[in-house]
Formats: sequence, structure tokens, C-alpha cells
Amino acid sequence: MKLSELKPGDSAVISEVGQISLPSVVKRKLLSMGITPNTSITLLRRAPLGSGIELDIRGSKLCMRKDLADVIEVDIAHG
Repeated sequence: MKLSELKPGDSAVISEVGQISLPSVVKRKLLSMGITPNTSITLLRRAPLGSGIELDIRGSKLCMRKDLADVIEVDIAHG
């Protein structure tokens, strides 16, 4: 499932960052922001027009564009 498909309040674990077509500079930027595999993440809310999302990751708030969230694969956290 893509990070962009989560609903507000959903928690997940990042399984993969980026695709082959993702520029390496963008992938490095995401990794430097803490978007790394096996990291727990919670979607807090969406922008009113759906252009971005707010995340809680490692106790920090992070805003991200939807197009970036589309290239991050997550697994829903159960329990």
C-alpha cells in the first residue's frame, strides 16, 4: 500500500522508499528526513485540497507532498 493511501489516524511501517524511476537525489533526501524502511509512521491529517499530508514520524511532525507519498510503500500496523 502507498503512504498516500492511508487515512488520518492510520499507522503503518515503511517497507520501501522510492522506485527505480525516483531520482537518487530525491531518495537520499527522503532517507535523510528519517523516511527509512521499518520505521513506524502515522498519518495525522491531509491538506484541504489533498495536495499534501502531515505525518508523525519518530516523534516529529513532517509535511510531505502527495506525489512523494505515492512512492513510499507501507504495511498497515496491526495492534
